[in-house]
Amino acid sequence: MPDTSPTRPKTLLRKGNRRLAAINVYTWSIPALSARIDGVVIRTCPAAGICARACYALNGTYLFPDVRRAHEANLRYAVTDPAGWEHAMITELTAPRFRDAAVRVHDAGDFFSDDYTLAWMRIMRTAPTTRFYSYTKEVARFGALVEPDPPANFVWRYSYGGREDHLIRDSDRVADVFPDDEIPNGWRSQRGNDLVAADDNTARVAIPANNIPAARRAQGDRTFSQWQAEDDAARGRTHCTSRVDHALHRQPRNGPRSLIQPASPHVAGRTGDPDPETGELTTERRTPS
Repeated sequence: MPDTSPTRPKTLLRKGNRRLAAINVYTWSIPALSARIDGVVIRTCPAAGICARACYALNGTYLFPDVRRAHEANLRYAVTDPAGWEHAMITELTAPRFRDAAVRVHDAGDFFSDDYTLAWMRIMRTAPTTRFYSYTKEVARFGALVEPDPPANFVWRYSYGGREDHLIRDSDRVADVFPDDEIPNGWRSQRGNDLVAADDNTARVAIPANNIPAARRAQGDRTFSQWQAEDDAARGRTHCTSRVDHALHRQPRNGPRSLIQPASPHVAGRTGDPDPETGELTTERRTPS
């Protein structure tokens, strides 16, 4: 019987766009927001908020069929054969080209599950001469799984515009999208050099908005953090987990169990913060009752 299993990507990490390639940055990308893999919808950006209305990864070259297929193949590999994917990633990172190079984890997509996040932490530790960095909106997940013991060669920053913005602390490394290049004092623009985001000593990174007409009209003259705060206030709540959970309950239940369970719960605070319902300290992510 012929082998009908999906073809595995031959190369997992690729030079990014022209701007990233010029500064020796490799990227790992999966589909933005969500993708259907073998009949199961996987939310690849669980904490996305207003950013979904102005996402660069839903425009331009990201919509090219070859690009979409490549990103879906990456996601399929990671969720259907996580051990094989992790081994392949570790093996690829031993190549000489990654010595002293930088890897941006998620040019599109985010750390969508606990298991996937922990796998990346293990991968990073096997490549100490490679610098890894990420923008993420998974504030609660990172607070529980990454912050207590991060790899020494990994810099992450919480990117405003997500449904967990309210969990970001003043001491966190952050990024915000600005409507233009008029960046206020105290912020460092990444225009022309995305490796600014990989600098552990840079607290606040400013990202000038991409030149996507519809996205710029939606954003207006506000930053993503301001836009998200306005959206939260208009909704009267900081997230919409129950609505997303309901949608996921209707999905086929024939995929990896850890990925098709209801949406990752939004904890009231980060690990160690009191739960307002019980008064107990939050030590793990709650599952829906």
